Amino acid sequence: MCEATVLGIIAGAAQAGAGIIQQNAAHRNAVAQVNRSNAIARQKYLNDITISAFNDQRKGEVFTAQLQADAASRQAYYKQKEINQLEANRSSETAQQELREKVTEAMFKSQEGLAKAIEAQGTILASGQQAGQSMMLQLADVERQMGFKNAQLNASVFDATKAFGIKQFGVDLDQYGADTRAYNSISTTAAIAPSASFKTIRPIEQAPPEKPSILGPILGGIASGVGVYGQLSD
Repeated sequence: MCEATVLGIIAGAAQAGAGIIQQNAAHRNAVAQVNRSNAIARQKYLNDITISAFNDQRKGEVFTAQLQADAASRQAYYKQKEINQLEANRSSETAQQELREKVTEAMFKSQEGLAKAIEAQGTILASGQQAGQSMMLQLADVERQMGFKNAQLNASVFDATKAFGIKQFGVDLDQYGADTRAYNSISTTAAIAPSASFKTIRPIEQAPPEKPSILGPILGGIASGVGVYGQLSD
């Protein structure tokens, strides 16, 4: 009976010790797995924050470059409008100068014709010819010739004015077309400001499992010892 009791106690103690060792090993393994999972989640969280910060910075740099390009485009547009206006003024001034020259030439020719007509009338009147139908016809012919020349001069001035209007209209059309092309070249790439990335979700840290009680292995050892004792007693 004493030997059976001793062997039962030894078997129970061995069973309890082995159970405690196995239980502690399983607990340590579970704790290590939880710690590893928490470390991986924490590293991923830090990586996501770094990537989001880099992406936001990159979007800000791109948006700034777009704003600068758009501003430069608008400055080029206004500069081109100034150039177009200068060119239109130059072309218009050239056309006006041509019109003034033709009008001035017509005025001189008109004065010259008037002087010749007066001279011709004076010559007829000073010729000593008796007043009559012949003299009246000669004076009428001088007036008619002067009227023809004036009509030609007036037609020339009218044509010159018409040509000036056509040229001025072409100048205005050219300026409008140049301004339209310059306006269409304005770039608007920075229409919408970039938005920041969504906030990275912080991972929830997993709590390690609680250390199991040794009561279970001890009870198992007791049951094993009782079983050995019962077998040996029989």
